[in-house]
Amino acid sequence: MTFRMYLLFMALATVLSWIAWTGVLISTNPYEAGVPGFLIFYLTLFMGLAGTLTLLGVVYRVKILRRQEVKIREVRRSFRHAIALSIAAIISLALSAQGGFKWWYLPLIILVLATTEYFFLVKEESRRV
Repeated sequence: MTFRMYLLFMALATVLSWIAWTGVLISTNPYEAGVPGFLIFYLTLFMGLAGTLTLLGVVYRVKILRRQEVKIREVRRSFRHAIALSIAAIISLALSAQGGFKWWYLPLIILVLATTEYFFLVKEESRRV
């Protein structure tokens, strides 16, 4: 798959995710939805956020920073960062919806995700050597 085709498929999947999230948002009554309704809401929101952040990250790294040598590496990093940021956003939103979000949870979430990213970077660096 070429880089251009990847961007096209990712953009299409992201648009479909946002359409699905909008449909869930409009058609679901949160007082009657129960657990499945909330799971679908958070899952579609996660997919839309992850896709959008991945595309923004790839465009930023490849077009603005001009990192052209190995685009797949930039795609992998952008996807990994987008997943981490989306997880942080969904956890924060879910905790806030339940009334259980405290300000100091966000630094803890970020610390856990940063530690995970560090392990990915160490593993990636060990493959190159």
